[in-house]
Amino acid sequence: MNFVKFGYVSSVNDSAGSVRVTFPDLDDQVSDELPLLSPHAGWSAGVSIPAPGEMVVCIFPEKGAGGVCLGTFSTVDRPLPGNADQRGIWFNDGSYVYYDRSSGVLEVKAAGRVRIEGDLEVTGTLTRGGERL
Repeated sequence: MNFVKFGYVSSVNDSAGSVRVTFPDLDDQVSDELPLLSPHAGWSAGVSIPAPGEMVVCIFPEKGAGGVCLGTFSTVDRPLPGNADQRGIWFNDGSYVYYDRSSGVLEVKAAGRVRIEGDLEVTGTLTRGGERL
C-alpha cells in the first residue's frame, strides 16, 4: 500500500537532486534524503529542486520505507507567473524564458548578462531598441 504524505522541505542536496522533508503531522519527523521526481528524462534530463520551506508531496511504497518526493505545487499564497498560454520558467530575480502559444513568441529576459557559447545564426529581421539593423 502506498503512503502519501504532505510536508515541508527542511534541507536540499543540490548535487544529489534530493531533499529532506519535515512532516508536521508526524511530530515534525524529518525524512531521510528523498530523490525528486524528474519532469524530464532521457536526452533532456533535469530536476527542479524545491526550496527549503516549500510544501511538497511525497510517496512511500510502505510506511517508514524509502520514498520519492513528487515535488511542490501552486498554492493560493504564491500565484504562478504567466498565463494558460505560456509555458516556461520564471526566476525570483525577474529573469524568465517562456513560449507564448497565443502570440507565437519565445520570450527571454535576463536580469543580468546573457552568454551564448557556440555559433549563433540569426535569420529574419534583427532589431535593437526598436531600430531595424
